[in-house]
Amino acid sequence: MSHHEDCEFCRNKFSETVLKEYENWEIQLFLNQYYLGRSIIKLKRHAVDITDLSKNEREELFEKVFPELENAVEDLFSPDLYNQATLGNDCRHFHIHFIPRYSSDRELNGEVFSDKNWNEDYRASPTEHDIKDETFEKIEKRIEEELN
Repeated sequence: MSHHEDCEFCRNKFSETVLKEYENWEIQLFLNQYYLGRSIIKLKRHAVDITDLSKNEREELFEKVFPELENAVEDLFSPDLYNQATLGNDCRHFHIHFIPRYSSDRELNGEVFSDKNWNEDYRASPTEHDIKDETFEKIEKRIEEELN
């Protein structure tokens, strides 16, 4: 696997939130849970663009990773739709933002999750949604259990 020293993903900056690993990919829970269940699907090797993906990487992404993550989040939180974004503006390591979207509020651990941007483009960094560490850990544990 190729790595780049200046790449935060290659340095495993967010490795503490890994939910599941695959041969070529790993799923990480996004730190800001404004969108309940928002995750990052990260390519394990360093590549920049979707056109850099091998056939094996594409097949695993579309035949295993996406379906398994969607099924897990669907079973847990019943989103109304999913957005996927491959921006690469901040980090030039190929990854996909997996963003569940909700037409109505969801509640977990006594906290309410509202998608105030429903029916609009998602906001890459909406106002911080501070949730209790315990709630974040519950989201992380539930998705991880559902995936594995």
